[in-house]
Parts: sequence; structure tokens; C-alpha cells
Amino acid sequence: MFHVKHSRTAPAGTLAAAMSGDEVAERLAAYAELVRRWSGRLDLVSPDDLERFEERHIEDSLRLLPLVDELPEGPAIDVGSGAGLPGIPLAIAGRARVWRLLEPRGRRAGFLEECVRTLDLPCEVLTQRAQQSARSALLRRGHVIAAARALAPPAKAFALLLPLVAHGGVAAVITGPGAILPAGAEELTEGVAIIRVMRPPPSLTSWN
Repeated sequence: MFHVKHSRTAPAGTLAAAMSGDEVAERLAAYAELVRRWSGRLDLVSPDDLERFEERHIEDSLRLLPLVDELPEGPAIDVGSGAGLPGIPLAIAGRARVWRLLEPRGRRAGFLEECVRTLDLPCEVLTQRAQQSARSALLRRGHVIAAARALAPPAKAFALLLPLVAHGGVAAVITGPGAILPAGAEELTEGVAIIRVMRPPPSLTSWN
């Protein structure tokens, strides 16, 4: 059973406020069962990982939960979502916000749509690559957080995430042991690296 802790109380009326810890745990368990049901056909995760999916994949994704819950309102995006990691666990357990699940492979995107429908999640599935999203007027600089797990080495992952982060937001990468971080990145906690996208300074004309 999962025990999800929030860094602060969600505003009244949000999904996070409406669900008890047991309800969050039940939804996470239902998501894990969907992955197990579909993984053999879609190669979602390694067969060796299916029995320990909760520990190895869901709990790993929830490392980002304190960071996500401390961010202001606004959409989030999971780049290279694959089986829905980390976006779906964070959409279930975190404060209410829209999560965009970015996955270029059509069959895996179809699985994500099934998860969104079955679990009634506040998510939008986008079947496109990060480079395409970065050229979209809606998506570029459009998120309080862009997150990735098992997408690419940290330097490349951050390069894909940063164009999607709004000023004042955060790019976050779940890293493996011994990961080499690019310039500007910091280790927030063990296994989580971030780059904060600073707000641009006011122009000189703004003071006139």
C-alpha cells in the first residue's frame, strides 16, 4: 500500500483535497494493474520489473511530488511519458493541475489515453516529440514544470525540457546513480536534478 505525503494542504475543492490517502493509493494500484495488463503487448516496462512496478517505478516517480506540490497553479508536462511515468503517479497523488503526457509512439499514447479514461485523470495525451512541442505557441514556455524519467542522459533531457518551461518554473529530471549533470543543474534530492528557469529582468522601458 502506498502512503502519499503532500508538502502542503491542497486548496479546497481540488482533486487532491477531495481524495483521501486510501483513495490515492487505490488509484495508484489501479494504474499499476493497467500497466501489468498491457505491458506484454506494448513493451511498457521490463518483464522483470512488473512484480515490483510500484516500488521501482511509481515510488521513484513520486520523488518529484514535494517539488510539484510546492509549485504555483498551472499545467505540467511529462516528456517521453512512455508508460505514464512520472506524469500519471503525480497526476493521481499531487495537487490538482492539468498534466500533459507527451509520447511520440502511437501505441503507447493509446495506452496513456486508456489510463486517462479509466482512472478519470486531469491529463491530456499529446502524440508528438518534444522538439515539435517546443515550436507550439501553446506549449512553448507553457508549463510550471516539465519532467522526465528515463528519457535521455541529463544534459540531453534538460535540453528537451527547458523550452517547455515557463519563466519562474522548473525542469526536473529523475536521474540514475552517478549521473553527470550539465551546467546550471542542481541536485534537489537524491535522484532528482532540476534547473530553475528564472524570470527575465524587467526591460528598461517598463520603468518609464
